[in-house]
Amino acid sequence: MSTPAIFINCFEVPAGREEEFFALWSVVNRYMRRKPGFISNRLHRATSAEARFGFVNYVQWRSVEDFRAAHDDGFRALVQQAIWSDFPCSGAIYEIASEHAVDSITA
Repeated sequence: MSTPAIFINCFEVPAGREEEFFALWSVVNRYMRRKPGFISNRLHRATSAEARFGFVNYVQWRSVEDFRAAHDDGFRALVQQAIWSDFPCSGAIYEIASEHAVDSITA
């Protein structure tokens, strides 16, 4: 069984353009959720206006192969629209280096 792929993508969103970004992101997200191997995603929004990245997208895929296959011509057509240049992003696949949770016995 393959290890799930975790893709984290950080977006710079100019102040006052959050709704515009979210609308664009939502179209791409709907497209990607239908792809084989998609597990889940969470879009996080910064609570501070000083944060460099206004939104951070955390996505889980069944495998790196599924992640790569999902980034097809349809995906590229959506994200290569000129408007996306207003929302620079930086993304990569990550692996868990450390994980902690509240221990129910000591909590």
